[in-house]
Amino acid sequence: MLKCQFHIHVSGDPADHISYSAQDLIKRAKQLNYDVLAITCHRKIFFTKALQSYAQQHGILLIPGIEMEINKKHILAINIDPDIEKIKTFPELREYKNQHPNCLIIAPHPFFPSNKTLKEALIENIDIFDAIEHSFCYTKSKNYNRKAIHLAEKYSKPIVATSDCHILKNLDLGYTYVNSPKEISKIIKAIKQNKIENHHHPISYFKIAKTLSSMALSKLIKKIRKK
Repeated sequence: MLKCQFHIHVSGDPADHISYSAQDLIKRAKQLNYDVLAITCHRKIFFTKALQSYAQQHGILLIPGIEMEINKKHILAINIDPDIEKIKTFPELREYKNQHPNCLIIAPHPFFPSNKTLKEALIENIDIFDAIEHSFCYTKSKNYNRKAIHLAEKYSKPIVATSDCHILKNLDLGYTYVNSPKEISKIIKAIKQNKIENHHHPISYFKIAKTLSSMALSKLIKKIRKK
């Protein structure tokens, strides 16, 4: 079983101010015994041969990823190429996926209360999505993942746990074990076949508030630095 993380942001993200580098992430992931990572910065593929080699030196398989947007709705795309940055519509994404069958399209936190989450757009385009994310951001009494789980069961889609990491110490809040050899195409295939085991747990309202306020502050810092 491979320990995998498919939703991570690093310094250089176009939308958020992240305090740690991709190299910092890889070193921390090594400490936490990760086998596979996909860095998914907003609207930008953050992947180079040098970074891939650095990850490999730490025993980690790095897969190209992105948190792209269609109509300002967030979508995770894994094992992709730079052409995906040009996509603006769901029909274009559907066509891209047809031409790149080994990519993995995940609906991140689809029913959380934000104008950037997919909601009905996920249901309307369910054929495009290979999996649905289980977000770390829930408590024992409040869990917006429940609707996502119900939808995944209805359409026989796997649920993939992630940490949506913006703060390095949160990297292990949610992750997925994949029953696969350590090869990209086989990992993608295993996820689509639901050969996975998710790890996550409810956190406190205080932890959520602290995390979300830190993320909001990072966006503010990013805006100020752009001026």
